[in-house]
Amino acid sequence: MSRSYELRVYTLASVEALETYRRVHYPRHLVSFLEYGIAAHGLWTNTDDQPRLYALLSFAEGADPADVAQRYLHSPELRADMAGFDVSAILEVTSTPLTPSPGSALL
Repeated sequence: MSRSYELRVYTLASVEALETYRRVHYPRHLVSFLEYGIAAHGLWTNTDDQPRLYALLSFAEGADPADVAQRYLHSPELRADMAGFDVSAILEVTSTPLTPSPGSALL
């Protein structure tokens, strides 16, 4: 068994909100994620349609990503990470489970 992977897509209300989230608040997550067995493998942005941040995440072997995400969403670490950010500027978050293909660098 290996780590499980997920692509998270955060849709934000404006390019300004995206940049603030990407530059200030998401880097804080990179530290607090470690306490929950979450690893970030990359961040990408796209502003063609709506401002979006894409994050490739993985979860510890044997962990249930949905359970880990719920614990993190209700944690004091997340509240601290988001201090000073208007969370209503995050319009939507979608999560897509991913399975690495044979030969993937992530295996």
